[in-house]
Amino acid sequence: MHWNRTRFGNVNRRLITGVLLALLSLQGRAETETDESKKYAVSPETYKVLNQSRELSEQSRFSKALSLLQAQLPKVAGNRYERALIHQHLAYIHLERHDYLQAVIALEETLRGADTLPPDTVHNLRYNLAQAAVQAERFEQAIKQLDLWFANEPRPSAEAWYLRALAYYKIKRFDRSAGYLKKALALSERQDWQILLLSIVLEQKKYREAVPLLNKLIAQAPNEQSWWLNLTDVHLMLKDYGKAVSVLELAHRKFELPKDQIVRLAQLYMHKNTPYLAAKLLTREMERGRIERNAANLELLANSWAMAREHDKEFTILKQLAAMRNDGNLYLRCAHILLSREKWSESAGMLNKALATGNLKNRQQAQLMLGIVYYNSGRMDSAENAFTRACKHRQTKDQAQRWLMQIKSREKAES
Repeated sequence: MHWNRTRFGNVNRRLITGVLLALLSLQGRAETETDESKKYAVSPETYKVLNQSRELSEQSRFSKALSLLQAQLPKVAGNRYERALIHQHLAYIHLERHDYLQAVIALEETLRGADTLPPDTVHNLRYNLAQAAVQAERFEQAIKQLDLWFANEPRPSAEAWYLRALAYYKIKRFDRSAGYLKKALALSERQDWQILLLSIVLEQKKYREAVPLLNKLIAQAPNEQSWWLNLTDVHLMLKDYGKAVSVLELAHRKFELPKDQIVRLAQLYMHKNTPYLAAKLLTREMERGRIERNAANLELLANSWAMAREHDKEFTILKQLAAMRNDGNLYLRCAHILLSREKWSESAGMLNKALATGNLKNRQQAQLMLGIVYYNSGRMDSAENAFTRACKHRQTKDQAQRWLMQIKSREKAES
């Protein structure tokens, strides 16, 4: 919470002016009215100092006003009421200067003379002290004063409930803070208060409570992209992937989303088993230049086409990606696609590229596949060499031996 100098300055000046007018009225009646009226009268000298300090404050001559008030304090040492008034005026000047710690100290001194002040004044001073204490980051002190103030306030304002919520939020008492904030919002649906409540429920990982808050924020500010992305995040935390996709889809239509959010939408399409939508999205956004044709995005695109059973399109992307990375595992995937289409020569080329890299994980599988490709293309010597190498691995030994036996049987039949 930030004090607005113009707004709070005017309030402070009205308070000081009001006090002085009340004092003048009481002084005029003090000689003829009851002891109760005389109780709140001040000496002409103190009244003059208070009036001068007010005038100096209105001219923004705060240092001079402070000096004047501080010089008067020793002169009224025996008058607790006048001391309280001077400290009250000191507090308001410190607030004008945004010196909140000094304002807290002055207000504390004012309240030490609380029994000499009118009850309504004491009540208002407690609230002023709570405000200043929040600004000075003395949150426990603010809470103590607010508890006393609320106990005597029949109709707390929305701002008062918010101040109480903010103080509890600052000491991480989130349940209490949320409860008071809801009371504030029941009186005034300020957006910044809604945002604070949202941050509290997210801090507590109460994601289900965050959904209606975010929906309300979107309704109030539909062009604020962050609310859409936050709502997507919350649905994901709740594992409600269908709603997450729907929200992010709407956001994508409405805004030019950041590239990471476009990629996330593609990933969500794949998670929801709609890979064709993912592939079309990635292809379109790459063509527009909104996301890069980098290795990570190309791999996601290839996987999308693979899940969509569009293997020709998958192969086109895999081939580019394998060359970009010189990745043996991607060359092996290309070989699988070519082998399934009985393109023996092209498959052999991909397998040899895979085996030539130093990063192929499943070398034995590549050797076995290479033997099969050579066998089907009639290159028996090359097939026998490939199967012999595959025999050295436990995982492919049995299959490779069967293929070798088949080669021998074929040779015997042909001899």
